[in-house]
Amino acid sequence: MMGSNGGGGGGMVPSTGTVGGSGSGIGGDGRHDDEAVLTEFLSSLMDYTPTIPDELVEHYLGRSGFQCPDVRLTRLVAVAAQKFVSDVASDSLQHCKARVAAPIKDNKSKQPKDRRLVLTMDDLSKGLLEACRAVVLDTRKREKRCCA
Repeated sequence: MMGSNGGGGGGMVPSTGTVGGSGSGIGGDGRHDDEAVLTEFLSSLMDYTPTIPDELVEHYLGRSGFQCPDVRLTRLVAVAAQKFVSDVASDSLQHCKARVAAPIKDNKSKQPKDRRLVLTMDDLSKGLLEACRAVVLDTRKREKRCCA
């Protein structure tokens, strides 16, 4: 299994409470609280074993020209990649369920009694397209907030 790296990571992502909350930090802007939450989250990444191994993330980061000796940053990228893969799988499953639930147009063929879900390339393609659109839309929203 590719995602197994001998650790206890799996489905648990480090949690430090509310990220980007209202905050009542120094100066009333919450900046101090946000920095504290970020620092705590980054330090929790040291104890976290992600599903995607550090070596694999470092390999692809290196191929893209990115070199960083900080393992926390590598694990942050691994967590983001894990989230993306999870979103694609979830969206693909929803497309698969919708396809199976749709009535068969040909009345001559009978509905199969075994209702197991079989994920097809079409389901996966639709799930990937949906996840990529979500990333693009989120990026555009962030650009509007930063540049407005």
